[in-house]
Amino acid sequence: METLVKAWTAARQHLEAAGVDSPVIDARILLLSATGVNRMTLISEPHTPLTPEAQARLRGWLDRRAAREPVAHIVGERGFWNLILKSDARALVPRPETEVIVDLILKNAPVDRPQRVLDLGTGSGAILLALLAERPEWTGVGVDVSQEALALAADNAAMHDLGDRLTLVEGHWTDGVTGPFDVIVSNPPYIPSADIAGLDVDVRDHDPHLALDGGADGLDPYRHLFPLLPDLMTPWGLFAFEFGIGQGPDVKALADAVPGLVKTAIIKDLSDKERVLIGRRDL
Repeated sequence: METLVKAWTAARQHLEAAGVDSPVIDARILLLSATGVNRMTLISEPHTPLTPEAQARLRGWLDRRAAREPVAHIVGERGFWNLILKSDARALVPRPETEVIVDLILKNAPVDRPQRVLDLGTGSGAILLALLAERPEWTGVGVDVSQEALALAADNAAMHDLGDRLTLVEGHWTDGVTGPFDVIVSNPPYIPSADIAGLDVDVRDHDPHLALDGGADGLDPYRHLFPLLPDLMTPWGLFAFEFGIGQGPDVKALADAVPGLVKTAIIKDLSDKERVLIGRRDL
């Protein structure tokens, strides 16, 4: 008889044999989603039998994960900040390191008055929706060049009843956007074009290349966007942009070269890697 604990062990071994990086966590997520049980049940009632339907579902999902399809795509959702978001091939899978942006904005933006937020390249809407969920008086605009990504962001906004405070705009970066904004955030494409072929299969074959490719050195979005920020922001407005490993000094130099952008600082993520540039518009 296949039980929860036996299925978890077999799933872990299957993913380990396939060379998956995080077999224990992935096996647990897939098992819980395939069976519909929660983590407490797995711990307190490990000998609960699986139905034949759950066994078949889990086998199929394990094969997909062994082929490096992201877990978030397989189960159709991903946790980000305090939200559960739909996740599929229409946009980047939300990642824990991007939560640094949410944390920084919540800690540094005023809490005594409404803020208008602009999310450039919103994708699934993860950053913007996390902020709006935490601050009921805030409103936001999410921009993306991809209609498919915007449809996913709209689904996520509806799922959390945030659509009435959110406007989604199809466009290239700031096209069709009217300021001013109190807060501007972005997780832009920052992978150098030549590096995409060498990315992990999970990313290379499943995340949209439009959301990955940052040009020859990965810095094209910052060169384009930083000079536009002062005209889009309120005085002393706050901005936070994610960047890739090793790009911090170059990204900061690009921001510091723009008149009107001040107080820039590089912030590390929980893995102690430089991850986000934060700054303000001058008074």
